[in-house]
Amino acid sequence: MSILTDRLRSSGADIDAALERVVGDEELYETCLHLFLADPGFPDLEAALKKGDRSAAFEAAHSLKGVAGNLGLTDIYCAAHTLVEALRSDTPDGADLDGPLHDLLSARAAVEKLL
Repeated sequence: MSILTDRLRSSGADIDAALERVVGDEELYETCLHLFLADPGFPDLEAALKKGDRSAAFEAAHSLKGVAGNLGLTDIYCAAHTLVEALRSDTPDGADLDGPLHDLLSARAAVEKLL
């Protein structure tokens, strides 16, 4: 195992399941991880929420949730899941989405620090 996968595992990421998805190829996993952290879905999500476009925000959050799940990034996945469910509901726009967005971006930043 690499230092990165050890760090991710220690932070709660499900590295074993993620590596199974890439047939144990740690180099491929790391490439996918870097691509995910640079995913335009993160700024797209923020922009959609600022505009009040819940549909676009839902699509971005849902996509990020799926990739985070496949990469075993449990904290990002859980934060994205909370945001997806908040966007899926009929709750009014506004502050109810600020917390989940903050949690998602904080989880992403925590993974970036491990690199």
